[in-house]
Amino acid sequence: MKNNKKGGSAKIEIELLLQKALRVQQEPSQQLNDSIIRQCEKRIEQGSGSDSG
Repeated sequence: MKNNKKGGSAKIEIELLLQKALRVQQEPSQQLNDSIIRQCEKRIEQGSGSDSG
């Protein structure tokens, strides 16, 4: 029974670390998403201009 307390606190620590890691991962990916969207918009603009001729 004593081991359960240690396991529980370790589990909480792991969960906190995972949440922290997810937050860190999400910030750069948001910037990546923005740049991908911009690239797609540029391609759409270029494509619509060249296709009309």
